[in-house]
Parts: sequence; C-alpha cells; structure tokens
Amino acid sequence: MTTLVIVRHGHTAINDGDRFRGITDTPLSELGLQQSRRTAEEIAGRWRLSAVYTSSVVRARMTALEIGSPFGLEPVDDPGLYDMDYGEWTGLSFEDARMRDAKLFRTCMERPGSFRAPGGQSFEELRGRSMAAALAIAERHEDQAVAIVSHTVIVRLLLLAILGMPTDSFWKLRPGTCALNVVSVSRGGCVLDCINDGCHVRSLAGKRAATASLT
Repeated sequence: MTTLVIVRHGHTAINDGDRFRGITDTPLSELGLQQSRRTAEEIAGRWRLSAVYTSSVVRARMTALEIGSPFGLEPVDDPGLYDMDYGEWTGLSFEDARMRDAKLFRTCMERPGSFRAPGGQSFEELRGRSMAAALAIAERHEDQAVAIVSHTVIVRLLLLAILGMPTDSFWKLRPGTCALNVVSVSRGGCVLDCINDGCHVRSLAGKRAATASLT
C-alpha cells in the first residue's frame, strides 16, 4: 500500500480575497514559509517520505522544498500537478470576472463541471490529468510514503475523484493552506484516510492561517 500525503502550498500575498490565481507565479509570504516549515516538521514526525512531487509553480515548489528538506529530498516537478490555466481570467478577482462575463461566471459557481475558462482550461480536464498523475506516482512508489504538493484546484479535484463525487461538487471542498490530505492506494483502489488537517498550522496566525480562500 502506498501513502500519498497531498498538501496544498503555503500562504501567499494573493491568497487574501477570492481571485483566479491559477498559474500566476507568486512566492510564499512569510506566513506561508512558516506554514511550510511547520508542515515539514509534522510530516517528518509521522512518515518517512521516499519522494516529494510538486507543481513547478513557485509557491508550490517553495513548499515542497521545505517538506523534502528533513529527508534530503529534492522535489520532482510533475506537470500533472500544475495549477489551472484560467486564460483571460488569470489574476482577476471574482467580481472582475463576473463583470466581464456574468453568464460564464455563474456557470463556474453553479455548474463547475461544465466550466471552461476563456482561453484556458476546464476543471474536468484537470481532474483527469491530476488523478492520472497521482496514480502514476503511487504505482512508482509502491509500499512507500510520498508527498504531493499542489494547489487548491488540484487538491479539490483529486479529493472529488477519490471520493467518487462529481466535479459539480467542486465548491463544497475548501482545502486550507498547508493542510494535509492522506490517501492510501492499493490494488483495491484509493481510500481517503484524512482530509484537510490543518491543526499543525492553525496557531501560526489565528483565523488567517486556518482560513482558506475559495480558489
């Protein structure tokens, strides 16, 4: 059995407020660095990691570097974990996107399984891509523990796939920054052992550290 420890990256300056961040390359804030180091300590106290896989977007890679450090592991970039490309909406606030195209914004909020960003990607295609990447990682590291560091979109879609829930349930999950989601993978399939465990970072900045924005 393989253990996947799926982690959303730490806090960044653009985490405050609802915004379509996607592939925007923003580094961790000081809070994000503190969260990542605390997460590295938490993981090192519970598992012996064999590898760390990450999105190459800088906020995820910075988090992965901290998580790999106690084990002397260099994070491996995996394109399957790369964040959503929102195309023309990249960097926009929710309100700005709504003003540009109210109908498409409503689809995103109410029927995310049917949403495709203008000039960008759909949640459905990212769901397939990210799950394929996670299963390939698990197969590569049979009977080992591995960390996967990515983004709220990817974490949501992985959890939905593992739980067998539709993509239209996308907004019903809210992964916290540096929260842990633990999945056991065997030939019998995937079992979600833990979801959105952020207890190790909650004390860092009160409600700010414990609260996740929507995207």
